[in-house]
Amino acid sequence: MVDTFAKEIDCVLCQERFSPVIEPEEDKTSYDIYCTSCVKWVRIGKSDPVRTALRTILKLEGEPLALAIQNYLSACPCGEEFSHDSGKRCPACIHKIKSETHASPAPNEFYCIWNIQKLKEIEGKVFEYVLDRLDSEEENLNQLIARFENGEIDPGTYMESMENIQIREAMDVAVIKTWAMLAGPEMVFRAAEEHGLTIRYGSRILVRIAEGLEMGYGISVLTTLSKEEKNLDGASKKEIQTFIKKIAGGF
Repeated sequence: MVDTFAKEIDCVLCQERFSPVIEPEEDKTSYDIYCTSCVKWVRIGKSDPVRTALRTILKLEGEPLALAIQNYLSACPCGEEFSHDSGKRCPACIHKIKSETHASPAPNEFYCIWNIQKLKEIEGKVFEYVLDRLDSEEENLNQLIARFENGEIDPGTYMESMENIQIREAMDVAVIKTWAMLAGPEMVFRAAEEHGLTIRYGSRILVRIAEGLEMGYGISVLTTLSKEEKNLDGASKKEIQTFIKKIAGGF
């Protein structure tokens, strides 16, 4: 793993100097990281669960975050690594090669962009974060709604608090998706039940867990939930059955 990025690099093809892109631009939702050998690429979104987990758990931003992302990416299908400097090739040269070769991103068949085995280095920290959030006494959405309906807070405070809760829970869900990918399909739902994730986040957290498994293993959300639905009961079972019907086109 490299320790830092060169701020400027001489392109090995055209000798022009360029600065590697290490994060999405202000007005962009994602950016691409290219292979050091071919011109396949992976797209990293601002809201990618693993990127969010690295920011949240390891407190990384900017260059340290980019270094961690690069470290935990899977190898390119060609066998080489993805790198922010694209193998010291500038964006103009990469674009030219792509145009001439009609290059495509990582293959359409299932390909997890994240190296799950390598990410297991931080699995303990990821799970620790999940458990800490379960024990948190911070107000949740249901409690906030109850306070508002009882007239304890004004509409302005209610809207501001709701936005804060939504941001916080979006981060929680991203980490839970990453944890689901690391825990794997054989044990993640049992662990979620054992530690009461549905009590804190509601039954829909099971859908998010299924999304984490899809991200890591290519198992469709519908397949996962159809398999797990028989192990549920009560409100959780009913909500998941409704969700399954919706995504299966049952309505």
